[in-house]
Amino acid sequence: MKVVHIISGGELGGSKKHVVQLLTNSPVEAELLLLTEGAFAEEARKEGIPVTVIQQSSRLDRSTGKKILAFLKQGGFSLVHSHGARANFLVNSIYKKLGMPWFITVHSDPTLDFLHQPKPLAKIFTVLNQRAMRRADHLFAVSEKFKDMLIQMGVKPKKITSVFNGINFHDTLPSFDKREIRESLGAKTDDFVFAIVARLHPVKGHDILLEAFAKTDKKDWKLWIIGEGDLRTKLEQQAQKLGISDRVAFLGKRDDIDQLLYAADVSLLTSHSESFPLVLLESADMATPVISTNVGGVPALIDPGKTGWIVEPGRADALMYAIEKAMDAETDTEAMGHLLRSFAKENFSNENLQRDSLDVYSKVLNVN
Repeated sequence: MKVVHIISGGELGGSKKHVVQLLTNSPVEAELLLLTEGAFAEEARKEGIPVTVIQQSSRLDRSTGKKILAFLKQGGFSLVHSHGARANFLVNSIYKKLGMPWFITVHSDPTLDFLHQPKPLAKIFTVLNQRAMRRADHLFAVSEKFKDMLIQMGVKPKKITSVFNGINFHDTLPSFDKREIRESLGAKTDDFVFAIVARLHPVKGHDILLEAFAKTDKKDWKLWIIGEGDLRTKLEQQAQKLGISDRVAFLGKRDDIDQLLYAADVSLLTSHSESFPLVLLESADMATPVISTNVGGVPALIDPGKTGWIVEPGRADALMYAIEKAMDAETDTEAMGHLLRSFAKENFSNENLQRDSLDVYSKVLNVN
């Protein structure tokens, strides 16, 4: 079995990590086809993944589909697996000539993927992406909620498999210098540190998070906001207006995410929509408990009150309550983190993801 995965190549978040880890030491022969050069391609090559780049000048570059088809025909592939709307559009454009099964992994809510686009374009792109998903031979939904959503979009249930994300966990918990990391970022030893790792995008709910912190009466806390995006200036202004900017640090893009999560007391995820966020597994790997909104596959990972807390999206008051609960002197966040790590390592490893994906590939290929 020989598989080619197609993705834009400009991604910096969870979908990039998902694909790179899925293809690293893959149990099947796998290659990666990207539409642009950059950090994604470089990271994949470092992991020993065969990478081909077919540069697409713009979303309207129709020649790209023909180039992809020629590459697929020459490569002797058993199936093609696309990730993200841009790749879905292109594979859909050559579907009738493909001659092999087409898989899609749905990493995010298709109705929210184009919030950053003007409304007319967003509507068109959303319709095209959903059309591609209905056409594909099989889809991986990275949560049960996403499976239900795809069925509501008109995808036949037999064409969908729920496969949770996984990561390569450390064999043992690393021993970074927590005190040194905190001091380098202006946090005291006795400060209660929260960290959120997410691009600064409306769907991630940073504005609700800042509202929640502004509501709490507790003072000895720090918030590390890790990630970049168009909303940075707006969020900095919001923190200033709420009077909490002295306790909120915008750290931008970082290459030491694991160390920051290790040094934090609690990791946060405040999104309005997610599939199965890899950052929660990365937090678990660092034995850091989580406060998360009730999105995607989060309930499959977090046991409320034991390994973290789950709140409804968009609820600053509920989020504030969870924040205060985490900071309560009677709450043993260290023990919660170790319990979370043990559960996640057993149930959400990259090896599990690779095995489950291979099982589905094999079943579909047998049918076809």
